[in-house]
Amino acid sequence: MSHDLLAYCDTCKAPVADGDGALWADMADVDRTATNTQAWEMLETKQEAGALSFSAASLMSYPEPARWQVHHSACNPSPDARAYAVEVHRCRSWADLVWWTAHLMGKTWLQHTDWEDLLQETAEAAGTRITPATPPESHR
Repeated sequence: MSHDLLAYCDTCKAPVADGDGALWADMADVDRTATNTQAWEMLETKQEAGALSFSAASLMSYPEPARWQVHHSACNPSPDARAYAVEVHRCRSWADLVWWTAHLMGKTWLQHTDWEDLLQETAEAAGTRITPATPPESHR
């Protein structure tokens, strides 16, 4: 069976076959990012003219988002993590990726992950987690 999108393991860098792994986010990392972001906003932002503002220099300390990872089940470095996982066979087409994006947009914690980066890397065929089997045509 051919797939539009391929998944590559973050650990061994080999393709992940259907039924042999997942795309996942560690919810402890998501919670930590949410807490750190809230603290950053309290420390670094100011209310000015009805809007929040911050200095450009303060962006250097903005918390990194929780990373979506891809692993074979056998390669997963955190098999006991409290994970939000999507089996790789459920994200093999562009339509699947759009569906998962729409679904995840309903999650309040999505903003604390690098899902946006994952999508952009996939669309640009520059990613190492989820990548097109054939480079996509972009109409930007």
